[in-house]
Amino acid sequence: MTSCTQPGCTGAIVDGYCDICGSPGAPAATGVGGGAVPERPQQAAPGAPVAPNRVAGPGSTVTRASSRLDSAALGSSRATASGSQITRRVHSGSARLRSARLGAGLTRVPPAPVIDAAKAIMKNPQVPEDKRTCPNCGAAVGRSRDGQPGRTEGFCPKCRNPFSFTPKLKAGDFVANQYEVAGALAHGGLGWIYLARDKNVSDRWVVLKGLLNTGDADALAVAIVEQQFLAAVEHPLIVEIYNFVTHDGAGYIVMEYVGGTSLKQILKARMQAAGGAYDPLPVDQAIAYILEILPAFQYLHDLGLVYCDFKPDNLIQVGDAVKLIDLGGVRRIDDQDSAIYGTVGYQAPEVATAGTSVASDIYTIGRTLVVLMMEFRGYQTKYVASLPPVEETPLFGQYDSLYRLLTKACAPDPADRFASVDELRVQLLGILREVVAQKTPGTALTSAASVLFEAPAITGDALEWYELPALRADTSDPQYAWLSNIALQVPAER
Repeated sequence: MTSCTQPGCTGAIVDGYCDICGSPGAPAATGVGGGAVPERPQQAAPGAPVAPNRVAGPGSTVTRASSRLDSAALGSSRATASGSQITRRVHSGSARLRSARLGAGLTRVPPAPVIDAAKAIMKNPQVPEDKRTCPNCGAAVGRSRDGQPGRTEGFCPKCRNPFSFTPKLKAGDFVANQYEVAGALAHGGLGWIYLARDKNVSDRWVVLKGLLNTGDADALAVAIVEQQFLAAVEHPLIVEIYNFVTHDGAGYIVMEYVGGTSLKQILKARMQAAGGAYDPLPVDQAIAYILEILPAFQYLHDLGLVYCDFKPDNLIQVGDAVKLIDLGGVRRIDDQDSAIYGTVGYQAPEVATAGTSVASDIYTIGRTLVVLMMEFRGYQTKYVASLPPVEETPLFGQYDSLYRLLTKACAPDPADRFASVDELRVQLLGILREVVAQKTPGTALTSAASVLFEAPAITGDALEWYELPALRADTSDPQYAWLSNIALQVPAER
């Protein structure tokens, strides 16, 4: 039986795929330009020169990261990257392969039950009063006064802009002569979300996402842009868009129904079970969720898009899989005109002046990870643009490597953050191994292969410089041939 070649994976190839991480036995990835990605070079001979890794500069944020990073395990995601294209695997003949879980084969995350669509409908669809704000100036509207309930429709007392928080669709309505509305599912920053059946395609459940206030020009533009972006996005970890329709003068995006549980809902359920006390996710589980969704971010970045508004609300777990939902804030990296949507406490500090970027997405990922695994008090106030000090955070003291990763991902200066999501993923995978190792008693029987260094030829406390592990050659580096011909010198003679 053939062993899996992914770094750190101890699985075996069954029916063409690893029974632990799900990776193919003979991957055939292609680069951005469609050419073949060179295979990883073999162990260099002792003393042979190797090419160091080159990190892309600020001007290459859209370019795919080094092919060497692609060899790292992707977790249990049933997808393989091929440039910016994604190939889905929809069938597997092996029961062992189907047993893979979140956690890159290193830890286990409890599966989330699939939610019956009909049971997810709101019985009394209303926008909570503390969420009612004017779409024009942001002032509080629709609030209770003198014992009277707040208005759901009216005019802003500050700018006189009209507002409406009343659902425009009700059960039984037909939209575009195709979608039969079953009811409202939820409300968000960009509007009401409805559940409907597609009468033209096997009565499948779909989601109609409308506008909270049709008079909001920015919200209307974002809804249209979301439809355009999602039409080009095809990734198994990202919600799929089907159509864009209008009804009674309002626009609706028709999306895939994802019947799962958001990480925000999981955190709320844990708090309720703990009697109201905040009960964060175990560190290994929180990392597993983030690690699993990172390929979706890299895919968007490869397309020249940034997600902008990542938070626990927008990551859904369905069974043993995850999906990224609500792409209303997605915009092109070079977009200088459209409105920017984000959430206080997650959004990078430079966005207000410099706009969004790959680095600002990485910031939101880091902040989300912190919120998932600890009670992050003041993350929207005192620590809105920083992390709490180590001496006040036992978790950071316990996992120093994790703290250093978060410090880099959430650095105030975007230039100090990870250059790409792929780089973050490789480091986070190493952190997960470390966290799991600390929780697991006994002596490790295997070690994880490094994506930067070859395996050491010998072990010992005292090694000469030429006995240290060699750097893995990066044949995708344009200066690979030149660097390979540089003669090595004894450090003292340089």
